[in-house]
Amino acid sequence: MDLPIRSPRQKLGEYVILPRLIDKVRLHAAGALPLDYVRNLLKPGLTLDGRFLKFTGLAADALEGAILAAESDSLVLAWVDEQAIVHSDAEKQAWSEKAAAFHPDPRVAKYLMMSLPDLATSLDITRYTLFDLIDMDEGRLPVPSRPKA
Repeated sequence: MDLPIRSPRQKLGEYVILPRLIDKVRLHAAGALPLDYVRNLLKPGLTLDGRFLKFTGLAADALEGAILAAESDSLVLAWVDEQAIVHSDAEKQAWSEKAAAFHPDPRVAKYLMMSLPDLATSLDITRYTLFDLIDMDEGRLPVPSRPKA
C-alpha cells in the first residue's frame, strides 16, 4: 500500500505516533484517507491514536483542530507541548519505547486478523509488534514468510 502516512515509529519531539496522526488528520480533511483508517482516526481506547490521546491527555477534537490550523509539524508539536499533560523527556521516551514494543494481545490480534487479512494469512501476527505489522502492511518492511509446520 502506497500511502503518504509516516510510520508509527517516526517521532516528533519525543512522541512516536504523532507524525502519523498529523498525516492521517490532514489526509482525512482532504478526503484522501482510506476508509480502513477513518474508523480508528482519533478514537479512544486501544488504538494507537487512543494510546497517544490517553498519554497526552488531549481531546481528539482539540488535537484535530490544532493539526488542521498548524502550517507545520513543529507548530503542532508546540501546541501539543503546551496543551498536553506535562511529562519529562524520560517519561515520553519510556512511553514511546513501550508503544513501539507493544505486541497484540488476543483481543487486538483478533481485530488485526480481520483488518489485516493478508498479513494474518502470511504470518503469526502475535509474534510482531504493532508498529512492525503496520509497517509491513504499508510496505515499509518486508513481510516474512510463515515458517513451514
